Amino acid sequence: MKILTIYDGTIPSKTALQYGLGKIKDNGGELVVLQVFPDSMFVDYGAGPWAEDRARAESARYRKEAEVMIHEEGLAGSAVRFLSEDGDAVELALKTAEAERVDLVLAAPRYKAMSKRASCPIHVMPGTILVPVDNSETLLADKSSIVSEAKATGSKVLLVGIIPVHLYSPSERGELERVRKETSSSLKRIKKLLVEEGIEVLESERSGYPDEEILKAAEKDGISLIMLPAGGKTPSELTKAAAILLDEPERMHMPVLLMHAAGA
Repeated sequence: MKILTIYDGTIPSKTALQYGLGKIKDNGGELVVLQVFPDSMFVDYGAGPWAEDRARAESARYRKEAEVMIHEEGLAGSAVRFLSEDGDAVELALKTAEAERVDLVLAAPRYKAMSKRASCPIHVMPGTILVPVDNSETLLADKSSIVSEAKATGSKVLLVGIIPVHLYSPSERGELERVRKETSSSLKRIKKLLVEEGIEVLESERSGYPDEEILKAAEKDGISLIMLPAGGKTPSELTKAAAILLDEPERMHMPVLLMHAAGA
């Protein structure tokens, strides 16, 4: 995997850089770090002739800080490349993502708007992670994956209870109500576990085809990442939805992470 991150010395950009380094260290691939100096800000700048020089010196200091982070992870070298450009950060990031054929862009919230124009998924952090919930116990086994991702990105979690109403006929209202109650109970349990880990958790409930409702919730709530179950011994409606969504990437406008339960 090739990852691009936009680095500007802010705390969110440091979070994105650290996250990217972790992904490359654990899974291999390449990380491209893009630092952009906004030279247009200093055209006819009225703060004095040395304003741009001071700003460039500060930018150089930020780069050194990033290089220290990279060195501490033991990734200095071919796994990480630094690109320094002058201009508009969004435009250069979009251009770089396409030219480098990156698979994922990691960005601070200030660059969120670029997701509508990018040639690949944009993972904004901190952001909101969507995790669909059904009436099974599968998600409880995936709790550690959710906690790890939320803490690494400083994100909150949106738990979406999914009720597959299409599976039940009018004569099966009792069964549908049972599934609805079990889903609500499962959502409450996982929410409690995440809150105990210090994670901010939101919740909602949707009824319909799981893959469609997951995408609707993601669009409505400005989701930065969707976490889906990778599957297990017993396929569920959510694992089926994950397979559908991954098989139709043109429907996805945000990154997806599969959750693999311990021992799976």
